[in-house]
Amino acid sequence: MDNRRRVTEEDLLITEALIAKSYGRLKQSVVQAPSRAFRSLGQTAREHPYATAGTAVVAGVVLYGIIKKMTSPSPAPEARERSRAPLQKEKGGPDLLHELLPLIIPLAAPYIIEYIQKYLGTIHSEKRY
Repeated sequence: MDNRRRVTEEDLLITEALIAKSYGRLKQSVVQAPSRAFRSLGQTAREHPYATAGTAVVAGVVLYGIIKKMTSPSPAPEARERSRAPLQKEKGGPDLLHELLPLIIPLAAPYIIEYIQKYLGTIHSEKRY
């Protein structure tokens, strides 16, 4: 421990300046992060409008399902023991998600398949090192 150099006032000033510079960069990054994220999101939406619309529809259906699950009353203990078929009959009409899903899948499938084909094409066309 005797071989160590003493810390001078100049070392402290340099360290303080480096910390201030680093903090300034961190603060700037935090301020710019939302605009960068939205810019990236907007660019992706312009490049892939159908995928963006499909994602929005699926997200809406999923959110609807989650909200419906959270707001529906929990079944009584005896209802849990019964099968789901009688429970559906007691509920009334069919679930909206079960009605919409068969309509959404045929509309979104061609775009999803096209996107996957393009993605796989770019993977196979790139040279690997």
